[in-house]
Amino acid sequence: MPEPSRRERRRLEIRQRIVETALLLFETDGYEATTVTTIAERADIAYGTFFNHFPTKLDVLREVAEAALHDLFRDVEELSKGPGSFRDHLITLFEQTAEQTEALGPQARELLDAMMALSFSETAVSNDQRIRSAFRRFIEEGRSTGDFRKDVDLDTLLEVVVGTWYSMFLSWVHFDDYPLRARAAAAGRFLAETFTANRTQ
Repeated sequence: MPEPSRRERRRLEIRQRIVETALLLFETDGYEATTVTTIAERADIAYGTFFNHFPTKLDVLREVAEAALHDLFRDVEELSKGPGSFRDHLITLFEQTAEQTEALGPQARELLDAMMALSFSETAVSNDQRIRSAFRRFIEEGRSTGDFRKDVDLDTLLEVVVGTWYSMFLSWVHFDDYPLRARAAAAGRFLAETFTANRTQ
């Protein structure tokens, strides 16, 4: 594959700078309060240059959401292949994603809410399928090592794990006093104890 030209590298660098700047502003100022003008100023580009890369602010949000999904898939894959039992992996997955979400910044709730609103876009089904596929591979890996129960079918395991994971983030977005990390830890432990195999039987 040929190396990208200097012009193409420059174009990609500016695009990445826009995304990184927008994410920082979304995290600190909020998605709604952030304007294209502010993004352009902070990214040190001309206002019109923004539109050479993204038609709207919403399109930047889509790219931010795509990057977040990529990070999730990477974390799920790394956990499933890492040392330790899948009971521990499942608990860590819930705790880790909750901790990472809370660490996003003071406007993390609004940012996550905006990204979840993309669920009503044309990419919703595709993204949901990708998330379910990542969790399915995670559970299949646990079943292959004998860590997950086999008396419960895979689709049921997947539905409960993914449904619980989605639910806690939705609750955190909509309820200011929702203790995300505490609920994530408790949910992860409950699912691990419920669905992992009892080797003493």
